[in-house]
Amino acid sequence: MRDVVIIGARCAGSALGLMLARDHLDVTIVDRSSFPSDTLSGHYIQPAGVSCLNRLGLGPALADLGAPAQTEVSVDFGPVVLTGQPEAGPDGNTTAYAPRRYIFDPMLAEHAVSAGAELRQGVSFSEPLIEDGRVVGIRTQLASGKTEDIRARVVIGADGARSRLAKTVGAERYDVRAAETCFYYGYWSGVDLTHPRLFIRDGLFAVAAPTNDGLTFIGVAWPKALYSDVRKDVDRSYHRAVATIPWLADRLAPAKQVGRYAGGALLDGFYRTASGAGWALLGDAGYHKDPITAQGMTDAFLHGEILARAIARGLSWGSNLDAELRQYGRARDAMSRAMYGLTCDLSRLAPPPPEAMALIGALKDNPAETRRYLGVIAGTVGVEEFFDPENLANILDQTVAA
Repeated sequence: MRDVVIIGARCAGSALGLMLARDHLDVTIVDRSSFPSDTLSGHYIQPAGVSCLNRLGLGPALADLGAPAQTEVSVDFGPVVLTGQPEAGPDGNTTAYAPRRYIFDPMLAEHAVSAGAELRQGVSFSEPLIEDGRVVGIRTQLASGKTEDIRARVVIGADGARSRLAKTVGAERYDVRAAETCFYYGYWSGVDLTHPRLFIRDGLFAVAAPTNDGLTFIGVAWPKALYSDVRKDVDRSYHRAVATIPWLADRLAPAKQVGRYAGGALLDGFYRTASGAGWALLGDAGYHKDPITAQGMTDAFLHGEILARAIARGLSWGSNLDAELRQYGRARDAMSRAMYGLTCDLSRLAPPPPEAMALIGALKDNPAETRRYLGVIAGTVGVEEFFDPENLANILDQTVAA
């Protein structure tokens, strides 16, 4: 019997597998796909996520993937553009990356294997093995159609928002927020862009970020109510949206598209019960939100650290595994709750209210507070800390005093 079996070998599953293998646990990771392969993703790793990868010793490997290091970001509201370096985290890091997933995921999996984890590719999860109400492993199906059981002391579902493990163990959803957007992105060569830029407009959101091979990721989000019209002709809808943002339209005009558009209507935001008897969920399987704040990969790493510690403690002699996993769920929710609320608010694609525009105007000539504002999305400044009424009042007072 293995200590841990993980369903899903992409960023959440492989990162967790690496952490657990380094704790000298017997880990098997299964994935129905085989690397290298791409997946639908905004593939942006915020500075807080990069810090986690640095703690794992993967900073050099991440840099070697070829996606440019990003130390600056712009948030474009139309009349006001905030540009700067996010506030640094405790380790001093302010760097973000946007590596393509077909390059990044295999790198992460390879490091998990190097640490001692077993990786089985092209292996599909069929159902959990349950004995006396407790999950004790999984049944898998190979490409040949043959089934194989893997027994483990704990099973982790890192198998995405449509998690089959979550469905089969009856993990309940809560704090569900109806999806507000649809989203499509493409890759372009020849775009004059030095750092990520986000565009906040009434009824529209767009983002551009440098990625591998000199390409630029450009994504557009519309209200979900427009999805049926957008999908009829994605290219036309995409260019019409970009045309409403002259700064972006000017840079896209000479560019050449590489590959096809990817995207679609987004799933609802939700939390799922994080764990049960012998199982736990990680990444989008347990907590899913709109990609507008680009937190998915970063959350997978940060929550993986919490889960890895819970598993290591829970599997040690004399400990209560299920209690440790429940504590992981409470910690996950507490860590992510404020950002979840902010993400849901932004995904409505509503124009900023007057008080928000007053704050944005105040930040324009306040570099220190702009860095803290940008640090909210970077994961280096707490949402509640920055948006505390007293802090906002201080920012506005500084503008009046000036």
